[in-house]
Amino acid sequence: MKIALGLIALLFISAAQAQISYAPMGKVLHKGGYELKGTGRSWASTAKYDEDRKKTDYEDNEGFTYFEGEFLGKYGATDELQFTLGANFRQNRAEIQDPNNVGQTTGVTSTGIQSLIGGMQFGFKPVDRLHYSLEAFGRFPTYTNRTYDSTTDDPTKDLVLGDEGPDYGAGLLVTYAHPSDRFITLRGFYRRPGKDLSPEINWLLEAAVAWRYFALVFGVDGVMSLNQDAYTSDPQNKTIFNTGNSELYNSINRQYVAPFAGFNIGLGKTWRIEARYQQVMNARSYDTGSLITVALARRVDPGPLVMIDKKFKEYDVEASITKISPKKQYVIIDKGLSSDITKGQRFDIFHTDYLGGNVLLATGVVTDVNADQAVVRITTRFSSKYQIKEGTIVRATRR
Repeated sequence: MKIALGLIALLFISAAQAQISYAPMGKVLHKGGYELKGTGRSWASTAKYDEDRKKTDYEDNEGFTYFEGEFLGKYGATDELQFTLGANFRQNRAEIQDPNNVGQTTGVTSTGIQSLIGGMQFGFKPVDRLHYSLEAFGRFPTYTNRTYDSTTDDPTKDLVLGDEGPDYGAGLLVTYAHPSDRFITLRGFYRRPGKDLSPEINWLLEAAVAWRYFALVFGVDGVMSLNQDAYTSDPQNKTIFNTGNSELYNSINRQYVAPFAGFNIGLGKTWRIEARYQQVMNARSYDTGSLITVALARRVDPGPLVMIDKKFKEYDVEASITKISPKKQYVIIDKGLSSDITKGQRFDIFHTDYLGGNVLLATGVVTDVNADQAVVRITTRFSSKYQIKEGTIVRATRR
């Protein structure tokens, strides 16, 4: 019983402590911060739909699956701008009818580095609790596909690894960050998914409830085609590639909706595990199926400033007092949500001088916060030698 209660307390620890289990997509890294993330994805098709939404079920022992391994590195070049580099590995596998043995199936695979990845994200100054950012990305395949003639070519050869040509896009991310570590993110971007494919709008709605070491995540994403495929009215003349028995590649105006749910687990101060289950449905020129994703990430985000007092306590945030209440029980400081200040966060109040002296005057806790300011209630006083006044330094740590 004690162990169970301890685990519950660990998972649902007060939101006043900085959570490390969830990284909102709309917030960029601070200058010098970085994130390294390895992701594994496992897909299994359940049915395929053509450009007219006609469904084709798989016969017994037939199917299409893929496994992906992706590595991404993100770096905060400034407090507003971060860059991304990475690579994606993929293995496709199609279980098809064996052309040499009637009634039997055979496995066909393709394996390799599917694409190299680059991107950037620019974050604007938050508006109250809303974080806005612009993103742009590109995926650059390392292969070309060979055309396929189903009447003469061997279906067990030259299975595609993906679509040809660069895949690039740009769009907007908006994250609402509640002080109690509840997040809602909207994402929408224009995308050109590859050579000879129609441009499309990709969208996502994600909600998260985060505690220090645990987060619940759920939402839905999807693709809305702009219906500009050159072969929309003439699909039978589109170049054919060996896509196995799948509609995932070489599509014509693809569309789908994909709800998902999952959780994150924080490990230590910088690591987290992410797990998601996603179901693709309402497809056109695409497959329906399920996707399981597991990721391991290390995120180090030092914040805009690191200070150390004479006791060698490390601080992530330094601010100044701009106003004091008449009874000196509350103070207003000049930093807020834009500096990742959260309700319930604790601050130390110092008298400093030009000789490097630091005298701890009091401690307090944040009771209210907006984009650029926070209200701190003084809870404990340590010294009356110096007065707390406008300009007095306050410091805090996110750890």
